[in-house]
Amino acid sequence: MFNNNRNKKDYIFLFLKAVFMGTANKLPGISGGLVALLTGFYHEMIESLKTLNFKSFIMIIKGDFNEFSSKHNGYFILTILSGIIVSYFTTSKVLDYFFKQSELYVWSIFYGMIIASIIILLKNNKKWNLKSIVFLILGFSIGFLLSITNPVNENQNLIFVFFCGFVSVCGMIVPGISGSFLLILLGNYKLLLIDSVNALFDSFYNLINLNSTFQHDFSLLQILFVFTLGSLIGLIVLSNMLSVLIKKHKEKINQMITGFVTGSLFIVWPWKMMFSNTMVKTESLIDPISSNVYLKYSPQFTESSTYIAFLWILIGLFIVLYLEKNVSRAKNIWTNW
Repeated sequence: MFNNNRNKKDYIFLFLKAVFMGTANKLPGISGGLVALLTGFYHEMIESLKTLNFKSFIMIIKGDFNEFSSKHNGYFILTILSGIIVSYFTTSKVLDYFFKQSELYVWSIFYGMIIASIIILLKNNKKWNLKSIVFLILGFSIGFLLSITNPVNENQNLIFVFFCGFVSVCGMIVPGISGSFLLILLGNYKLLLIDSVNALFDSFYNLINLNSTFQHDFSLLQILFVFTLGSLIGLIVLSNMLSVLIKKHKEKINQMITGFVTGSLFIVWPWKMMFSNTMVKTESLIDPISSNVYLKYSPQFTESSTYIAFLWILIGLFIVLYLEKNVSRAKNIWTNW
């Protein structure tokens, strides 16, 4: 079931894929599970995660990695989790820099990559009938409704934070569902993926530098711990549920995911502006509603940036289709399982 013939080079590439997956899952509208699907380790990830239980974490805490590896495809899991953790403190900061430099172009390349992923998902769907169309439309409707839903206010209640962790891990497990976007809808995106993570980063940094005057933000660290706990439990529970669903209803799940990803395209529409509790109006508004996150508008064809953005969309499209064409991963993608 598992690939036990990896060498050091294979694990390095797997680690880099996991970094990319973790980074993607931190971006609203981008699914980490979709990255795992496209880069070829999604099926093994689901099968590995569903073997985890409470005893597995005891093995890790005790440092018994050999036993953990033999029972749970441990080195694969640890490599994936390490990449995800590293992504939260490194590549996400790099992406923050590029977002500040040119948010339009960053969203454009993501938009192109998601369009390419839809093409791949459609190609992998071998059966088309009335029932297929129904599930496709159902997935599309859910994705579109989520994409136009306004977020709620921030909530630091620890039970709610645990629930946020449990739900947000969907982005890792279900291709097409953005865990970050779900946190935006729940109102806790900044609290859980920015403020609490930065609090942990600052604590480590100041401990290393022995900065005695630094005050640890224990409130945010507690929130991050509860969020992480919810995420880990969600990872185990949801991976088991999804594994069963895929085995029994593979085609239906595939069709719903394809529809969901398509319906969610509105989330990552490149032409948008961020604002807070203010009604913004322009002549080219697609949906002039008040929101705490983004307002979408149509591209201005009199501006050169529009054509550059379209070029980035094509580049994103080409990258994913090129990888899909040239990298053999049929045995790893659940849609072909």
